[in-house]
Amino acid sequence: MIPLIPSIYLWSAGAALLAFLGMLIAHRLVKPIDLKEHQPALDATLNIVGTLVSILLGLLVAASLNNYQILEAAVDSEATSVAEVCRLSFGLPVAERKEILSTCLNYCDQVVNEDWPQMMRGQLSDNVYACYGKLLKTIVTLNPTSNRETNIQNALITAMQNLGDYRRQRVLWLNKGWDRNLMPVLVMCSMIVLIFTYLYVKRGSMFLHAFLICFVATALGANLGLIYMLSHPFSGDWQIQPKGFELNSQLIRKYADVH
Repeated sequence: MIPLIPSIYLWSAGAALLAFLGMLIAHRLVKPIDLKEHQPALDATLNIVGTLVSILLGLLVAASLNNYQILEAAVDSEATSVAEVCRLSFGLPVAERKEILSTCLNYCDQVVNEDWPQMMRGQLSDNVYACYGKLLKTIVTLNPTSNRETNIQNALITAMQNLGDYRRQRVLWLNKGWDRNLMPVLVMCSMIVLIFTYLYVKRGSMFLHAFLICFVATALGANLGLIYMLSHPFSGDWQIQPKGFELNSQLIRKYADVH
């Protein structure tokens, strides 16, 4: 379901609102400093801190986007490996072919209907593990009766190895915890930048100062939101979808006469 308001806008608006409230509090509680005396030091410090935070956020957004794209490609490759197993099975006798196609269909259906909903909660389906094990056992224990079937079995084993590797990559992603450790640091750094901007408040210049602070907070909130959403690829607005598995299920039902 497409959300009414994209989360990135909520992150930006929320950051701007919090920054504005913080400015109002600072304006009421903090005595204005003498900018003529302290502005050179404030400018130098803010430039250093702002540069460090912007570089940190930029690098993390780029790294998060790269990891997201790698994981998205791994999900597509996992579905492609299942499709390859299905195609190769047509070179086997009827009984073995139907068993492999039926197991592949179950695997795709369970990934879509069980694995994906559970991954939104950071969990995985045991039924998918069992289905993968059944498919692997079926292929490994085949008894080829010709060179053609031997070659097909070798290709099937290679496809299953690729399938297992891509699935492992998806499983391991659920156990990473770097975002939980890093987000508080990023929020703290962003707050430091905003606190520095509060020190430039002058009596009588509230409107312009609030406008500029909200712009800065909007940019910081958008970057934090990007990092958070890219670090949670199986939930939220940018959730990776199991389109490849859904397509596999449709094709198997339509062309392989398996239900």
